[in-house]
Amino acid sequence: MGVARLVKVSVIAPRSEYVQVAKALAQFEDFHPAEGAPQNFDPGVQELTVKAVRLFAQADQAAKDLGLQLMPGQIDIVFRGAKIPRSNYDASSWEELLGKVDSQLGPIAEEVKAEKAALQKAQKEEADSEALMGALKVVSGFSSDLTGLAGLTMFKAVVTLVENEKVAELRNSLPGALLLTQAVAQEKTLVLAAVPKGDEARLDKTLKLLELKPLVIPPGFPQNPAEAFLKATKDHEAAIAESERTAALMAESKRKHGSTLLAARELSEVARKTLDEARVSGGMHRLATISGYIPAKQEEQFKRLFGGWIVHIEEPDHESERDQVPILMVNRPGLNLTQPIVLEQGTPARHEVDPTPLVSFVFPVFFGMMFGDVGHGLILTLFMLLVRQRSSGNMRKWANIFLVAGISSIVFGVVFGEFFELSFQNFVPIPPLVEIIHRSAGSVDTFNFLPTPWAGVNLVLIVSFLIGIAHLTTALALDVYQAAKEHNPIELWLEKVPVLTMYVSGVGYGLAFVGVGFSFNVLGSTRLNPLLQIPNNVLGAASIAVLVPSMLVLLAGKSVAIAAGKLKEGSVLGALSNGGLEVFERISQFMSNTISYVRLAVMLLVHAALLLIVNLLQPWANPLMILPWVIFNIMILAFEAFIVYVQDLRLHLYEFFTKFYSGTGKPFRKIFPDRVRVSVEWH
Repeated sequence: MGVARLVKVSVIAPRSEYVQVAKALAQFEDFHPAEGAPQNFDPGVQELTVKAVRLFAQADQAAKDLGLQLMPGQIDIVFRGAKIPRSNYDASSWEELLGKVDSQLGPIAEEVKAEKAALQKAQKEEADSEALMGALKVVSGFSSDLTGLAGLTMFKAVVTLVENEKVAELRNSLPGALLLTQAVAQEKTLVLAAVPKGDEARLDKTLKLLELKPLVIPPGFPQNPAEAFLKATKDHEAAIAESERTAALMAESKRKHGSTLLAARELSEVARKTLDEARVSGGMHRLATISGYIPAKQEEQFKRLFGGWIVHIEEPDHESERDQVPILMVNRPGLNLTQPIVLEQGTPARHEVDPTPLVSFVFPVFFGMMFGDVGHGLILTLFMLLVRQRSSGNMRKWANIFLVAGISSIVFGVVFGEFFELSFQNFVPIPPLVEIIHRSAGSVDTFNFLPTPWAGVNLVLIVSFLIGIAHLTTALALDVYQAAKEHNPIELWLEKVPVLTMYVSGVGYGLAFVGVGFSFNVLGSTRLNPLLQIPNNVLGAASIAVLVPSMLVLLAGKSVAIAAGKLKEGSVLGALSNGGLEVFERISQFMSNTISYVRLAVMLLVHAALLLIVNLLQPWANPLMILPWVIFNIMILAFEAFIVYVQDLRLHLYEFFTKFYSGTGKPFRKIFPDRVRVSVEWH
């Protein structure tokens, strides 16, 4: 159910024609390369692989330089209608296809590279000029040419900026030196210090001790600080203008070449991945060979496409290749709705049932039951129709899930008679099947708790438990079915079957326990069970008759099998100890798992309670309350829809899947990956 039958294929071709085989593999697409083949690379395909790697690196770097977003954001897609343009390529060979990408990508990449280099240069000049301008700004009020200081023969002179509190310390450290000062800032003073040539070392040492740096104006600048500052300011303005110009050029390149560049990047990446798989071509010198798995229904198509070479097709050996044979999930439209949710748990292993069709029915039902409101369900449905229309790929799959969940919410809203937690009957003359809100004229609406268990909130709670019992029983039954498929009788009869019968009989005893008024005197009551309409003593006796043997088999079955030599691993006492822990764990697990399904009713009541509070605003009586009422409804819808989704997901991933599903299968991987931006037409 939901898993395609695969066959193993091998293609043998002359080395001189193996490049054409690589093209045919991309043309066929649904080919999963076998692992463990000899790592000998075909020279022709290896050369193409290297070229594809180079093109991808070139395109990827250009995309990064332009700041291109590989995929539009979800908000842009949904609310701004952002589209992903698609480029079409046609080619007769890999050489031609990569040549087209190269000729298209090369000029763009070189242009982007030159613009990026120009921008980096302009930004560096801008940063350097800004730093120099900042250094000269303090002394910009000092107008005197410092060129002559370097030509002194008998004296060593430097100009430095000194904090005001250090001026006296500098003067004391250089007795006999010529010091000229000029205040240039509130906290700093420009100092000209001159000493005889013999005291040059003392001057340098003093400057280091006081952490003072000589004022140095770069070559090419006027040595007058005021004039140098003016030139630095002009250079900074010119650098800013150049940065803006080159940034505008890159923005234009992004607009003009962005789609082409991203298409080339995706195609080169797909080519790189495909050719990297195809280059592994066996260990023969003159012949190349490649093996893999394809869907059995495409066997004839594969033979036609690869008819010019030797093709061998066989059934996979699931025993020797069990860790290599991939799993291809295939379900009919509608039954594959929740495949993304199942894949969150992993791909089904070879012996496992694909639960996607079952989850595709149950998941929306659970969601609708917890979110049952016609108004909110209608808004969710319309919003998901918008998302679905504007999206593609995986996002569209998730939109489909929530679209069906919204429709389910509408259906359950009709069942409960709720429309924004107002009576749906006020708008459409359809009475509710289950009334969870009690409404009476002139009073506050309340939850409909009735003395009878078969109406109102009580009925929803009971149905939640019954749904949980059915859901868990299905999971345990699937576990039994999978164990039978594995042909492991010890595991089947000593664990899987006893666990199933233990749960079912435990549920029966629990119903009898409730039926006699929560008393353990189940066998002494002849009163009819309110749910099953059979005497409680009969139900209790039948349940105990199955429950006790099931627990005993689970407790001691494997230890007996070890003692009888049917099971080789473990010891009798160890198996008995593990059996006791297993029984205890199963009892506590079954109780907690079953109770967990009460969230189906609780989330519905939480949703209703929030809307009851919001409806106290009564916007139909006070127009000023319309806007707050709308805002609060939107907030509740978004918050509750997310919480309900999480709870629905939890019931499946933690309560349901854990009973029978491991998801350890190897997913089928097409040799030519799916594309978003490009399509390739081979001829």
